[in-house]
Amino acid sequence: MANPNPSPSTRFGPGNPSRGRQRAARDKISTAFLEALNEAFHEPNDTGGSKGLDAIKKVRDEDPATFARILAALQPKQLEISDEDPISNLTDEQLEAYCAELERQIAERDAAARATPVIAIAPSSRRVN
Repeated sequence: MANPNPSPSTRFGPGNPSRGRQRAARDKISTAFLEALNEAFHEPNDTGGSKGLDAIKKVRDEDPATFARILAALQPKQLEISDEDPISNLTDEQLEAYCAELERQIAERDAAARATPVIAIAPSSRRVN
């Protein structure tokens, strides 16, 4: 049974910051771990590559099932796909603005194409070996 009257010196609270997990402690540990993992991955090997890439290639070649599990673990757990057309949700004003922007972009592209000089190169009659 828990002590109904714990000592104030052991209570969690704003006046006692030394008890409990410090603010952002998990973030600091996660950051430190990821930095160490990054350093280990990029550690150079004897041929100038990285030991991390060597490890990935070794798993790929020697244990394809584990390689596939790693790839599957990196994929999103849930993917939401909708067949709804995003343009169908636009108001008339938004649709007009969208069409005007497309027309402006097409006009800019066409103007840039007309401004680009075309260099014609005549085929040579000399044979190059």
